[in-house]
Order: sequence, then C-alpha cells, then structure tokens
Amino acid sequence: MLDKYKGVLDCRTCDEQLRKERGHDSEGTVPFIIDGKRIFRCPIMLITPLTWEYIKAFNFYQKNILPNGGGFNQETRKYIQAMSIIENEVNRKQEEQANKNGK
Repeated sequence: MLDKYKGVLDCRTCDEQLRKERGHDSEGTVPFIIDGKRIFRCPIMLITPLTWEYIKAFNFYQKNILPNGGGFNQETRKYIQAMSIIENEVNRKQEEQANKNGK
C-alpha cells in the first residue's frame, strides 16, 4: 500500500515547502494516492503514536523478543491482538506481491 512512498515518507527529508505540499501540518496541495483514494495529508501524519509503537514492537515480535521478557502468556491481550493484526496484514501483502510477481 505505502511501498511506493518509501523514499518520500521520511520527515527528515522535508523542508517547509514540502511539508506544505504534502500536508504535514494541514491539508496539502499534492495528493497521495493510496488504495485508489486521494489523500491530501501525509500518510505518516495519519498514523497514531500508539500504532507506531505497535509497528516498532512487531519488529521485535518477529525476532521472538517479547515486551515482558517471559513467555507468550505473560503478554497482554491487546499486544497479542495487535501483533496478530499486523502479522496478518504483512502476510497478506507478501502474498499479493508474490501473486503479482507470478510466484
């Protein structure tokens, strides 16, 4: 979904003009096309801080590093649900990409 924006979605590379065009602080002038929809806000700004924390945690989850340092049963239900949702989405996107590439 956001793969084509990988190089663009880095706030450190935006100057004031790009921030205005891309909609960092308010509606921008240049749309992003995501899943066929025109979005006039930087997609990074649409992600909540809690969601960013779960995305970062997913990298550790994939390496079998859990927040509480113990087993799976020591993790919160919310954490397990979040990891499951992210993992399902990652797998779905990987399958789409594999099908697109004819594998």
